[in-house]
Amino acid sequence: MRILMDGYWWQDGPQAARTVQRELILAWARCFPEDELVVALRRDADPAGVPEGAEVVRTRLWPHAASNRVELPVLARRARAGLVVCHNYTPAVGRSLVFLHDVMFEEHPEWFSRAERVYFRPMLRWARRAAAVATSTRTEADRIARHAPTLPPAVVTGLGVPPALERAQRRPERVPAEGEFAVTVGRLNVRKNLETVMLAAVRSARISPARPLYVVGSPAHSGVGTRIPEPAQALVDDGSIVMLGAVPDDELAWLYAHAALTVTLSLDEGFGMPAVEAIGFGSPLLASDIPVFRETVGECASFAPPLDAPAVAAALDAAWGRRPQPAAVERTLGRYSWEIAARTLRAAVPEARPVIESAGTPR
Repeated sequence: MRILMDGYWWQDGPQAARTVQRELILAWARCFPEDELVVALRRDADPAGVPEGAEVVRTRLWPHAASNRVELPVLARRARAGLVVCHNYTPAVGRSLVFLHDVMFEEHPEWFSRAERVYFRPMLRWARRAAAVATSTRTEADRIARHAPTLPPAVVTGLGVPPALERAQRRPERVPAEGEFAVTVGRLNVRKNLETVMLAAVRSARISPARPLYVVGSPAHSGVGTRIPEPAQALVDDGSIVMLGAVPDDELAWLYAHAALTVTLSLDEGFGMPAVEAIGFGSPLLASDIPVFRETVGECASFAPPLDAPAVAAALDAAWGRRPQPAAVERTLGRYSWEIAARTLRAAVPEARPVIESAGTPR
């Protein structure tokens, strides 16, 4: 089968979205070498790392929604691709499989800026044009069904741990070689719930300048932002809470591997990559008690109600240093790999026919 792959975020974009897009393309190439892949990159994107033998075509439109809707059908027709595999935004014509990362904007518009809400609005409506819909968790598939009951049931693929985290480890310069610490990882937005993590740190008997909480993440692509709550400012000032910002993969791997606790207290997630990443390193994990984390890391994590800072503080102290059982880690990671995700995607659509529809401007 000849397939056009959406590669809009191949080089640049939200980190999680970029990882998912790249790793699904690479895993598809490994699992199905008989398929002919055509990868649609932005016009200025570096093609380094594109699977060997894959053809590269270029898109020009911005943003991603416009490019997928208008350009991908044209490129698919030119490339004689029988299927387009795209992310979030479905082409106006042609046979496609759309991977919806999440539709949280439908349930929690307050977490997103007005511009984001306008931009995301057509996602589910356009998905009606897809031959198949996929997403990463059963939790997210159920959400899609609640808000778009006329869509075919979303195929649940799972995801994997980014291979870049498995290649090397390097200690961040600002982190001492010795001593215990906790780490929390995620974009600095209201949904990631950093404020409650910090308020819990204020109450925790574990967090101190000698045992700090490292905050990894940046405000890029973050939606409605977060702030440092006033009671936590003293902990920032004395080094009990350290804002590391974005860190490269090798430093993130070191943090996961050496943390006495990883905290992921998101209010909601489509998948929640940091939780699975932490489990991949055997890190003790405290997660918010929400359905998606019960689904993905339920055997391996301790849980706390995400908006109850005293309860989170108590759970943080209790979970400190309690690494998950190896058998539970093995079972959890056995469900999640890029190869499983790619094979599930490939099985979701019947063998596609060559594109014969007009690829003109959509009505």
